This record gives sequence, structure tokens and C-alpha cells, in this order.
Amino acid sequence: MAAEDQAPCTKPRPDKAKKRKKPKKDKWGQPLSAAAAEEEPSVEPEEEAPAAGAEEEAAAAAVAESYEPCKVVASGLPYTTTEADIRKLFEFYGPLRSVQLSRFPDSGNFRGLAFVCFESGEDAVKSLELDGFKIGNRYTRVERCRVTACSNKKRKAEFQTDPEKSVGCLSAYVGNLSWNVTEKDLRAFFESSKIASIRFAVDKRTGGSRGFCHVDFEDDESLENAVAMNQSELQGRPVKVAYSVSNRG
Repeated sequence: MAAEDQAPCTKPRPDKAKKRKKPKKDKWGQPLSAAAAEEEPSVEPEEEAPAAGAEEEAAAAAVAESYEPCKVVASGLPYTTTEADIRKLFEFYGPLRSVQLSRFPDSGNFRGLAFVCFESGEDAVKSLELDGFKIGNRYTRVERCRVTACSNKKRKAEFQTDPEKSVGCLSAYVGNLSWNVTEKDLRAFFESSKIASIRFAVDKRTGGSRGFCHVDFEDDESLENAVAMNQSELQGRPVKVAYSVSNRG
């Protein structure tokens, strides 16, 4: 008897199966009313399509704004690399707007990192072919320059281009000097200029040279002759010569 009573329950009942429709739900999982369920198919697709396109456009804009369009960064360069060497290497891909060498603030020595700015973004992208290029015993890394929070602010002096000459300036910064360079060596190096004085930067702890100095000249012509010697070699090192930022009046 028990089996007979249960048998009818195991057979399909099409009349009831048709009535068991799952209630439609909105995108938050909440059941829709009958009126809303009928309207939903015509409304829902129209709302989602523009949202997806907007997200794609926003993502593309974010990617485009994350890099400086005309600038690349070269790292892993030998410390003996000069600005002229870098220009020669990258000018193959197009005209350059500027080359900025990053230097150690205490010694003024080149730290193997340079920022290269092209006239066009297309040339900058082409120069990425230099990534992995071997210079000496080192492999150089070349990549696009990312935009950082400080891109629109004043950066540290070591990342800026050479300072412009201020009115009345008769002094020059001389960096990337060998620790053994003396005042006599510098006077011979700037033999075409009239030097008033040389002020070496001295390490207070050791008393030794910090690898840079400031040279005061007697006249403007002497200063210009000295600045023109930028990247000239002294004791096997390319010397950085630029207008001094602060001038003692």
C-alpha cells in the first residue's frame, strides 16, 4: 500500500511543471514585480551598453596618461657614459629635445640613469628598441617614462636640465671630479679662463674632497669659456660644468 500511495508522486505532472517558473530578479538579486519583469528586457540592455563603453574609454585614457608621451628612461648605463654618448645613441631614432643625466648629489658623478626627451612621441616609442642594448659590459634598460605625482612640480636639481645663467653670475659648478684633483689641476684645466678663486666641497667627517667644487671667474668671458668645456675629460672622467645656481655677490 505504501508503494502504491507513493507511485503517483514520482510521475511528472506537466500541469504543475508549467506553473513553476522562477521569479525574475534584478541585478541585485531582488525579485521583480510582474510589471517590472515585462519591461526589464527592453530597458536593461540599453543601460548596460553605454556603461561598458565608458569603462573602456576610461581605462584607455588612464593608460594613455600614465606615461610621458615623448620621454624615455635609460638605466644601467656605465658610469663613464657622457651626455654626448647618450645623444649619439638616441639621435639615431629622431631629434632630441633634451637629455637629463641623474647624478649622485654628494659627488656629482653620473649614476647610470638618464632621461631622454624626443621631439615626437613616435620617435620615443621607436627608441625602445634599445632596451637590452649592450654598452661596455652592461646591458642598458630603456623604457617609457612614467608620470608621477611630482611630474608637474619642481623636481630635485639632479633631475632638472642645466640651470640658466642668472644676472651677474660669474661662478660655475664643476662636478664629477676625481678625489685626487687639486686646485692646480683645475687651473690648468681652465687655462683659457681667468680664475678668481676655487671653493672645493669638503667632507666634514673625513676632510677629503666630495668630488665637486665652485669656481669663481674674473669676467664673463672666462665663465663662458669654462661652461663650454662641459663633459671635457679630466683625469679620465667627464667633468660637469654648469652655471652656479647661487652666486655670491
